[in-house]
Amino acid sequence: MTRNPVPRGVEHAARGGVDRLVIAGVLSEMCVAGTARSALARGFEVWLPHDAHATYDTPSAEWHPNIVPAEAVSRVAEWSLGDEIHLVAHAEQVDLSS
Repeated sequence: MTRNPVPRGVEHAARGGVDRLVIAGVLSEMCVAGTARSALARGFEVWLPHDAHATYDTPSAEWHPNIVPAEAVSRVAEWSLGDEIHLVAHAEQVDLSS
């Protein structure tokens, strides 16, 4: 498996003169957060609607016997992006007017 350090969508948007991205998808803590970080690093305005991304429960481990619920994992992924993103509860709250 190869990993592209810059998601293709971010590369495409940068070439197309786009200045803001709305991120949505599955695996909040990996794909979604990684795409948001790549976009922020390239100067994009980033919007992340809470209801437009999700993930799975994180399974227990030998050293951590509890499953971490998907809802908590998604929220931690949002929190990890700091205050540079526009985090909104619902996709219809994204402001694309300016």
